Amino acid sequence: MSGIMDGVVGGTGIGVMVRRRFKQILKDLQHRRFIDLYATTLVAFIFAALLLVGADLPDSVRWSLLFAGLGFLLLRAALANHREDRFLDRSDYDRNPITDDLRAARDVWIFAPVGSNFLTEERCDILRRGPLAKDGGAVRIVVLKQFDPDDPISEQLDALLDFPVQKAADSLRETRARLASMKQWTVKGTFAYGEISFNPGFSIVAVNPHSAGGYANVEFHGFRNDAIRSRMHIHLTRDDGPWYTYWLEQFEAIWRSTVADPS
Repeated sequence: MSGIMDGVVGGTGIGVMVRRRFKQILKDLQHRRFIDLYATTLVAFIFAALLLVGADLPDSVRWSLLFAGLGFLLLRAALANHREDRFLDRSDYDRNPITDDLRAARDVWIFAPVGSNFLTEERCDILRRGPLAKDGGAVRIVVLKQFDPDDPISEQLDALLDFPVQKAADSLRETRARLASMKQWTVKGTFAYGEISFNPGFSIVAVNPHSAGGYANVEFHGFRNDAIRSRMHIHLTRDDGPWYTYWLEQFEAIWRSTVADPS
């Protein structure tokens, strides 16, 4: 049974990755980027198909593999240069709704100091119907410990925006109440949340971090942004090597600090 589930999860992860790659290619074509690489890749695939159909089988297989391999190498070279698609803001969540990824996910990690903007009622319900509805699914969330409006942390968080619509202390109180309610849910998956007293100045959302197609979005809080949507985040995948591992380990370190907290 576990083998079947792993296959399903792996397929889901690959599906997410394919969708993101396809959107990436369409965006490149719209902005006329890497046209030569995409054109060469397309020609290689066409020749591979023609050789497979029109030549003797032994030769066609050899040439098809050769051209298909060349096509994949060229495509990989094109996708490897998308550094501008790693540096985003929250408008990316409109173009590539994270709700779709959360619904299909099996493992979700979230560190959000206050969490009110990301952990909306809609997204919490999607977590319930997504990873928490799956056997073996897991959601881990970390927020800050509750603080008072006159606390230095509150002053710091309130100073991050020029036009805040709610005090950070009040937003955190609502988030903590929502998390406490989620902890009472009867679900197949595992839900856990913790609190820390230190604000490191960033947020992390990781979706299927150790599976194919997994990724982590790391958002930096900045200073005096006009709105939450102005904040920059970087989109990291396993292709980013040690930096991807670094930020996953940052979340794990945060999580361990909640477990070790005596309160």
